[in-house]
Amino acid sequence: MPALTADTRLFGLDLGALATEWRQAWAHALRSPWLSWLTPEAVVALRQADGERSLWWNGARLDGPVPKAPVRFQAVELPESLLLTRTLTLPAVMARADLASALALQAQALSPFPADDLVWGWRLRAGHASTRQADLVLASRRQIAGHLQGHAAAQSTGSAPEVWALLPAAGAPLVLPGYGEGARRAWAVRGRWLRGALLALALALLAAIALTPTLQLRARALEAVRAYDEVARATPALVQQREQLLRTADKLGTLSGQLAARIEPLRVLDRLTAALPDDAALQGLSLKGNKVTITGLANNSSALMQVLGQLSGVRDVRAPSAATRTGGANSRENFVIEFTLEPQEFGVATAAPAGKATP
Repeated sequence: MPALTADTRLFGLDLGALATEWRQAWAHALRSPWLSWLTPEAVVALRQADGERSLWWNGARLDGPVPKAPVRFQAVELPESLLLTRTLTLPAVMARADLASALALQAQALSPFPADDLVWGWRLRAGHASTRQADLVLASRRQIAGHLQGHAAAQSTGSAPEVWALLPAAGAPLVLPGYGEGARRAWAVRGRWLRGALLALALALLAAIALTPTLQLRARALEAVRAYDEVARATPALVQQREQLLRTADKLGTLSGQLAARIEPLRVLDRLTAALPDDAALQGLSLKGNKVTITGLANNSSALMQVLGQLSGVRDVRAPSAATRTGGANSRENFVIEFTLEPQEFGVATAAPAGKATP
């Protein structure tokens, strides 16, 4: 029978390490300014070593106006006589898990207390560009228990108070693990889930508000399609006639376009006859689409081209070959002239002149 194995590798990937990295990335994202507001901060009443009472919120002492939030948690400050402190310089590129492991080794190496009596904590401070400062605090569990028993703050609340160390260096208090800080963290996690749920609900409501007009328009469009289908089923003869009418209209449109683009030869001859001077004789005319080629005799073919270029609806007048004289200096020139006609002026669909009846 094969033995069971606890290996979490799959296709060469360590799933355990992947889950750890995912949790670390999520915890880092929750500490960022973009998502830190999701985690609520509680007001903590600190019983200082000198007997004074102070309020702390978000890692800072409240010297100004006190927030309206109730004081939910208590903390006790350990005096400096019960603490062993050490400041370590560590690389800035270390991951948080590796940093905690390195500090745990340092705590075990520096501790004068037995392993089961050691309580230690740490916090980070900004260092140079490539380093960070870590404050390491060591204390005896037995001495902490004696301090809490003789402290009045330990008897003023039903739950165990937190144990803090206020180091001379500026910064947030250092919370020693294993006492009442778990209740505050659980309260913060519940508040984060509540705020996340409220945020998700607000986003869902905003999405619903944004989609409501679109959904209404879609419902109206579907209703219109259903009404159209019902009308189409109720009147098949009208639909068939409508389709036939549309096909006829398409054919008429196509025919109209073809007629509009077709040049009327008689209108071209009429305009050319009126435009050509008396000394010009037209011998040939070729009409291909809207391009016309004429050949003939004229005293001055250049002047004839200028006359044709000034006609309405005539453009691109040119001579594909040079004009020639066949009978001497006083003879007329043989010309070949090409030009383009505009369908709006010479087309079949052009309206008849006013006062003339259309046959």
